[in-house]
Amino acid sequence: MTLEMQIKTEATRLGFNFCGITQPSPPLHYDTYLHWLAEGCHAGMTYLARPGALQKRADTHELLPGCQSILCLGMRYAPPRTSEPSESRPPLGYIAAYALSPDYHQEIAQRLENLIQEIKAMVDIPVQAKACVDTAPIMEKDYAQQAGLGWIGRNTCLINPMVGSYCFLAEVLLNLPLEPDQPYIEDGCANCTCCIDACPTNAIRPDRTINARRCLSYLTIEHRGPIPEDLRPLMGKRIFGCDTCQVVCPYNQARNLDEHPLTLTPILNPRPDLLESLLLSEDAFKKKYQQTALMRARYQGFRRNVAIALGNNPIPTVKPLLQDLSENDPDPLIRDACLWALTHYDSVA
Repeated sequence: MTLEMQIKTEATRLGFNFCGITQPSPPLHYDTYLHWLAEGCHAGMTYLARPGALQKRADTHELLPGCQSILCLGMRYAPPRTSEPSESRPPLGYIAAYALSPDYHQEIAQRLENLIQEIKAMVDIPVQAKACVDTAPIMEKDYAQQAGLGWIGRNTCLINPMVGSYCFLAEVLLNLPLEPDQPYIEDGCANCTCCIDACPTNAIRPDRTINARRCLSYLTIEHRGPIPEDLRPLMGKRIFGCDTCQVVCPYNQARNLDEHPLTLTPILNPRPDLLESLLLSEDAFKKKYQQTALMRARYQGFRRNVAIALGNNPIPTVKPLLQDLSENDPDPLIRDACLWALTHYDSVA
């Protein structure tokens, strides 16, 4: 068995559904990335435009001097429920599917370190390696396509022809000269525009990038401060993330995934009680969500999102609570969100 096959076999054993190999050549869409930054589409994610981060995205040798190969890996996560629960009292929110499992950054990082140790045991030369999850400054979807794992869809997600786009991506940079796989050259999207048509805020751009200033995933997770008022009604019941552009993708419809089992088991209810969520103390929030990606929204952002979702789902019993919080909550961001919810509530009730 070749070294490449040994590595891929070990990656499968560690829970990765896919593993491809490519070389550390310049990323194909780096100029597109620079243009996206120049237009301000990264919104408040200023760290993306830092000179050091740009250098590393342009050249993986800045991440690992002597890099000769990149392992690109994919791990499935459970798709969202496509059927909405029946109209319920109290109202229920919506959490994006990827966030329902234990925080993938930690889970995948540990598996990558295990893989690196196994690779070191396979060869008799010193191995230099760098593990990357999606927080690392690397053009991971470019390299995943070059490694044959799929293509970059119109919604910017990497789409694998076998399992669709519900996958986490990760990389291992190595100083080993491995045989690269063939890149994925087909564009499976063809003339399909389902994701563009379905995006509630028209955030998907023609060049397969996202305007984060309008993206509900960005606004409910990374954005700090008030959410633009014109976009609040479009949030619906979303309190963390948005799956719409993936739900409508034909490659995510009724696929046979038996050969690609899940590694991470969901641990959260995808439809939490909005009233209960708004009343969580900060300690209770941290206790409930400390092992999940929901911590990225922070306590303040989470409550802001919940208040807006309540405004989009009017129920008479909610008004007294929103009125009280709009006047008395110590956080001005929460007061603002609750006041908006009351005003919007009256307009849609």
